[in-house]
Formats: sequence, C-alpha cells, structure tokens
Amino acid sequence: MPLVDLRDLSVRYAERQQVFDPVSITLEPGGRLGIAGESGCGKTTLLKAAVGLLPATATITGSCTIRGRTGYIPQQALASLSPFLTAGEQITELTRSARRTADLLGLVGLDGPRFHQAYPHQLSGGERQCLLAAQALALGPDLIVADEPTANLDPDREAALLDLLHRHSLETGAAILVASHRERVFQTLGCPVHRMTPAFVDPASGSRGTRALPGVRPARPLLAVRRLTKSFRRRDWLTRSRPVLRALDDVSMEIRSGECVVLYGPSGAGKSTLARCIAGRERWDAGIVEWHNGAGAPAPRRVQLVQQEPSESLNPRLSIREVLQEACREADADWLPRILLPREWIDRRTSELSEGQRARIAILRAAAALQQGLLILDESLASLDPANRGHILSFLRAMQEERNLSLLLVTHDIEVGADLNARVVRLRSGHILGDAATP
Repeated sequence: MPLVDLRDLSVRYAERQQVFDPVSITLEPGGRLGIAGESGCGKTTLLKAAVGLLPATATITGSCTIRGRTGYIPQQALASLSPFLTAGEQITELTRSARRTADLLGLVGLDGPRFHQAYPHQLSGGERQCLLAAQALALGPDLIVADEPTANLDPDREAALLDLLHRHSLETGAAILVASHRERVFQTLGCPVHRMTPAFVDPASGSRGTRALPGVRPARPLLAVRRLTKSFRRRDWLTRSRPVLRALDDVSMEIRSGECVVLYGPSGAGKSTLARCIAGRERWDAGIVEWHNGAGAPAPRRVQLVQQEPSESLNPRLSIREVLQEACREADADWLPRILLPREWIDRRTSELSEGQRARIAILRAAAALQQGLLILDESLASLDPANRGHILSFLRAMQEERNLSLLLVTHDIEVGADLNARVVRLRSGHILGDAATP
C-alpha cells in the first residue's frame, strides 16, 4: 500500500481563495517526489496539510492518508526548536540513547561537545537546519517530509545532507517528499517534480529577470571594522563563565558609501555574528566598529538588519501595513508590487504569508526605513526561488540608487555577488581570508 496518498487535496483559509489548486500525490515505499514553485504558491501549506500541522483556521478538502512514521524537517529552524534544551537533549528526547544521539549529530556535521551542549540560539542558521534533519531521522522514519531543507546551508553541508537523506532512503526504503526552490536538490535526490501554480505577478511591477542594474561606484568611507574579536561563553553555577567558541578573531574590513559587499563563507564561519556586531545587536570583546560622515569623522549609526529568519523580526499579529508603519509613518500599498505582492494584501497579517513572502516584507521594511545608510541582509534571500530572488536583487539595486544605500549581504551563494556587481569578503572560522572582485 502507498505510504502517501493525497487525493484532490486543497486548503482554504477563512473566506479567502484556496491556497493552491487540488493536488493528488501517491508515494510508494522508497518513492521520491519534489514540490517546486515560486514563493507563495503553497508548497509549505501542502506539506503541513500532509503531516497534519495546519492551524485550526484552515479548511481542508479532499483526502490525505499517510502510513508509517513521518520525519518532518520544517522551514523555520529557530521557531521549531526548544530554546530550553541543548542540541544533544533535543535529539536524546527522541532516541533515548546518548550513543545514537552522538551518531546522528555526527552524520549531520554537528560532531563534538561544542555542538552537543549548545542551545539553538548559539548555533548558526545552517547548523540549526542540520539539527532539524537529525531530529527527523531520529526515529527511523518511513517517510521524510522536508520543507526547504537546504535553504540555509553552504554547498558542502547541502551536499552532505542530501547524501544522508539519499542513503537513508536506500537503506530503509523510506519515501521522500521535499519542497525546494533549488533544482539541484531534486536532481541530487533523483526526484520527479510536481510544479505548483506560480505566485502573484503584477504586470506594473516590471520584469522578473535576474539581471541587476549597473553597479554603483563606491565613494567615501561609510564604515570601518578594526580588529574585532567576539567569543561566546557558556555559564554554569560551578565555573561561572568560560569561553567555548571564538566566533570572530581579529576581523577588519571596510565598507564605502554606495558599495555592495558580499560576506561569504560556510555555516558557522561567524558571518551572522559579524553582521549583528555591525548592526549593534551583539556586544564584542575587543576592536572598533566606526562610522563616518562625508568628512571622514565619526557619524551616528544608520543601519538596518534583516535577520536570517524573517519570522524572528515580524510580529505575526500585525498586518503588513502595521509592520511597514513601524519603520515609516506612512505605509503605501503601491510599495507591494515592487516586491511582487498584491496591493490588496496591505491589511493581511504577516502570519498568513509564506516564509518567502515574509522575507520580502522584512526587506522592504528595512529598506524603507533607511536613507544614506547600511542595509544588512543576513541570508535573507535564502528562502526565495530564483525568479523572486532575481526581482528582489533588482529592487535592492533600485533602492540603493534611490536612497544612496550601501549593502552588506551575508550569503552561502556567491553567485549573488555576481548579480549585484559586489565585492566579496570571505570569512572562515572567524577569520577574514581576503576580499576580491566578484568572480
């Protein structure tokens, strides 16, 4: 009998139109299927409907039958992990075996006491994603349902995780149902692909092409980071405080007015920590973060940070209008087509949007709040499909020119630098390896 049997499944929220057209899917043991489509087309809703995780406000029509144990890898890593349990404890809850826990964490690249004893907020976005994968595999599932499992992973970790899922399927006969905007995920897993209805497109919003506008010529210095050092410490009643990780080690870099810089490196390299220090969200141990005005003298900080998971910074109870009004006094519905959302959604709550749509709202809010400052995007494009990402890159370039912004993009995808004609700064294990022109 099939492990997954979905027949004419569709979902509707309240009085709104159904999220996607009726879907029928059948998966036998060992079978694989990829779910593709642009941000907002209903990929996450479909997977949550399949595993029974939709809220009570959702109305489901059609039938859904899943047999056997299911391991689910959600998209929002930080929101899906307990903040009160260490990585090791979260896996041991399921395995009931310290040895099995250690084996699983090693398989996903989180080997060693530092990872076992770390709380979710002490891990990078990619490391949290690997922890979710270990959770999904902990009970030896018959079906793995994965929602953008590689969105926050660097290429090496992505390849290792996909190989792990592939081997688990071959060895146990588990089926795989995976949603992603990366075609290489389906190619690596050997999945046939079901493509869902594209997201909203406003003809007046312009082309979705991935080609960016011409680069902005760098001008005067805006920001100088000098010999920045940051260590994270673990506190307990016996030792009081002890360093467990040096996230940044003597880091120095400069950003000029109007410049675009890509901060590139593997998961855990310290990219998010550096971004948070520059934005004033994190205290550092030693070094200087210095801002300049036109004469080269120190100036007030003008910076906006779009966090790695937009759900961290958007209040789910607020509408898009209210979220934008947090940054500006007025929220114009005409802004929404610039990020490929309908004008009439201005009063829709952010909790009713997909992760990719929330990412676009977070980027719009941050850009709208700045004038002649630094906009930092911490893996904020990771949840976007290629078409939407290309449009948002063009939107960022336009906002950069309109508002004289500098951009700092934290990313695992170095191709983003080529799209923005950016200077690339490489970070590994808390050290700057050097910078270069976009390859």
